[in-house]
Amino acid sequence: MNLNPSTPQPLYMQIRQMLKNDIQQGKYRPDEQIPTEAELCETYNVSRITIRKAIEELVKEGTLTRIPRRGTFVASNKFHNELLSVSGFSEFSHQLGMIPNSRILRSEVITATKDMSDYLKVEEGSPILELERLMYVNDRPLFHDTAHYSLVRFPDLEKRIVGDESTYKILLEEYDTEIITNDKIIDVIGATKEYAKLLECDVGANLFRILKIAFDKKDKPVHLSTFLCETNKVNLTVHRAK
Repeated sequence: MNLNPSTPQPLYMQIRQMLKNDIQQGKYRPDEQIPTEAELCETYNVSRITIRKAIEELVKEGTLTRIPRRGTFVASNKFHNELLSVSGFSEFSHQLGMIPNSRILRSEVITATKDMSDYLKVEEGSPILELERLMYVNDRPLFHDTAHYSLVRFPDLEKRIVGDESTYKILLEEYDTEIITNDKIIDVIGATKEYAKLLECDVGANLFRILKIAFDKKDKPVHLSTFLCETNKVNLTVHRAK
C-alpha cells in the first residue's frame, strides 16, 4: 500500500483512513471480519504496534468492533429502536426484517424487593419471575434482558416461557393482557467482563441501559425489564406525534 512516511500524518492514521476507505467502498462489509494484525502488518509493511493503533482508532469511533476469541469485524449497521414503541423483541425484529432468537440464561422465582414492588405495584416479598435472556438478531447477540413479572398476577408464567416464543404473545393469549404503553429510563454504563462476554464486545464498551416499565390498557404495570445493548449497534429514536 502507498504509505507516505514524509508527511506529518502518522502512519497509523494513514492506515486507519485506508481501512475506512476500504469499508466505505465495500471491500469489507458489515459483520465481515477484517484481516488479522499479522496480515495487515505484511500488507502495509509496518509494525504490529502501528496496525494496533489504527484498529483501536476505528474501534473507538464505532467503525470496527472486536469480538473476543474471534477477531475484529466491521461494525453492524445500526438498528433503529423507537423509544416510544410498545412492541416486544420478536415484533421489533420482524419489523426490521431480521430473524429473532433468544436464549434463556436463567429463570427463577424470587421475592419482590422494595424497588420491584414499587414499579410493579405488588406487595414486597410476593413471588416474582426473574427471567434473564440473551436476545439475538441474525445469530448475533443484540440485547441482554433481565425481566420481572408478578406471579400473583401471572400464575405459572415461569412454566410457559421455555423457549424463544414471544412473551408478549403469551401474555395476550394466556392471560388476556396486552401491552399498550411503557416508560423508559436510559443511561450509559461500561460493559463488565460478564456482559462483554455475553454481548461479544470489549470490556468497558459503552452500553445503553434501558429500564422499561410496561403497562396494560388499564395502566397497570405488566413487567419491569432492564435491557443492555452496545451504543454502537442501536440508535434510540423518537418520532414526533402526528
